[in-house]
Amino acid sequence: MFKQILKIATRNSPLALIQARYVQQKLYSIYPFLRTELIPIQTHETSTIINKWKHYSSKGIFIKALEIALLEYKADIAIHSVKDIPIINMSKNLQLSAILKRGNPLDALISNVYNKLSELPKNALIGTSSLRRKSQLLNYRNDFIIKPIYGNIETRLKKLDEGKYDAIILSTEGMKRLKLQKRIKEIIPLEISLPSCGQGAIGIQSRKKDQKINALLKQINDKNSFLRVQAERFLCLYLNASCHSPIGSYATFKDNQIILMGLVGTIDGKTIIRRQKLGNHIDIKKISFDLAKELLQNGAKNILHAI
Repeated sequence: MFKQILKIATRNSPLALIQARYVQQKLYSIYPFLRTELIPIQTHETSTIINKWKHYSSKGIFIKALEIALLEYKADIAIHSVKDIPIINMSKNLQLSAILKRGNPLDALISNVYNKLSELPKNALIGTSSLRRKSQLLNYRNDFIIKPIYGNIETRLKKLDEGKYDAIILSTEGMKRLKLQKRIKEIIPLEISLPSCGQGAIGIQSRKKDQKINALLKQINDKNSFLRVQAERFLCLYLNASCHSPIGSYATFKDNQIILMGLVGTIDGKTIIRRQKLGNHIDIKKISFDLAKELLQNGAKNILHAI
């Protein structure tokens, strides 16, 4: 049993804190006498990091701040939305040690007027800062006007309510965790918008060498979700792409086999390359590699190089 206080690093946003407290509850359900402490990372605390990591997105800077808290032993574990965790640039001394049971991975349409994507008027203004969502939305309807939108979920909803957009696209699971699911007008089907790798999943990062902590985390890891998310992340790795590229990936199980779907699109939505592979779940690296190879050979390589 881990006898010290387990320090849990998290972003300070409402959603991040909800996710961190959920991890606490999962740990307490197995280890009722475990002592934990949340270590929220404030925005101003990242200011010394920003200049060093200018090439990262705002989310990437927060991820890096949490990783630094682990590397400097200010925290023992860090809680992330898996979709935000870098595919390529994770520190060699850290690992993704556990993934909780995955929530709904799909994108959600939020609007105060329209109930479905198909009901949006011509030249509707849609808010999203995701290239993946932009590509697929424009492929679905090329008359849409896609405008970036930034900030946490509450900030984005406020901008929608101020009439700055006809609709915005957010994570279904993020809305549910914030108990805002009543504002969802449509959960967008996979056929229209394939999610980003790991979307809807909460991941726990730790130091590789902390065997006792990693043993604790193993007890709350959902093996099914972990395998699915790892398959999706391997696909992005083999495509040599970041989580911000116009790439969709989603894995699901059918009996003992895993079905991995992958998509690469141009930012203007004119070209979408979509394929899927099925295979034994013990071969997720091979399935991911084979799918990446097929996507690259069918035009994804040129698309990604052009971005």
